[in-house]
Amino acid sequence: MHKLFQDHGAQGAVFHYDSEYAQHGKFLVILNEKWPPADEIIIYAYTTSQTHRFDDGKVPESTIVRLEPGDYSFCKVPTVIDLTAIKTKKASEISESGMFKFVCQLDGEDLERVLDAVQASIVIARKHKKAILGNRYG
Repeated sequence: MHKLFQDHGAQGAVFHYDSEYAQHGKFLVILNEKWPPADEIIIYAYTTSQTHRFDDGKVPESTIVRLEPGDYSFCKVPTVIDLTAIKTKKASEISESGMFKFVCQLDGEDLERVLDAVQASIVIARKHKKAILGNRYG
């Protein structure tokens, strides 16, 4: 496993992704239950400060996690962990890009809320749910 993840990788780890394409940084949360993942595929969800997208009731509250300003160093404004569109990427693509930096680790309560949202989701693929929830999946 790559050094970036040896030092900081685990379920609930938050990384900053400096996206040249988007011309701004984004934060993401690692979702894999087993670390390091045997297949080297990292499953993650982005966070967003565009919380108004979740205020109209079209996205069930049970499938997102809301964070308040000050909950973590990256939460300067209300933030949502968007579990409606999880992503995957090879560990080597992340660690060798130089665009990812460890920020913090979600606390146990917030990680539990993330896992509850994954379990409630009807859009996350079964294979990803299993990799995220482990024995809890079923």
